[in-house]
Amino acid sequence: MQIPFQQLLTAVKALTPSQKIRLRQELAEEKSEKDDKSTFIEMLLNGPVFTENEIQTIEENRKSIAKWRTKN
Repeated sequence: MQIPFQQLLTAVKALTPSQKIRLRQELAEEKSEKDDKSTFIEMLLNGPVFTENEIQTIEENRKSIAKWRTKN
């Protein structure tokens, strides 16, 4: 929905004090949700990763398990 800024400002100014408080709370919750999402993304991007040696070990273990499963 596109509302011209001036019209939006006029509407906000016409709100009762309790409605303004509720509006502030809604805006704060929306910001908090965005912050949570960006924090989660940041954690994923900066989180721990496997080293090449660890990846090689995992691949070897998978191959060993696959061989063991096909023997039985």
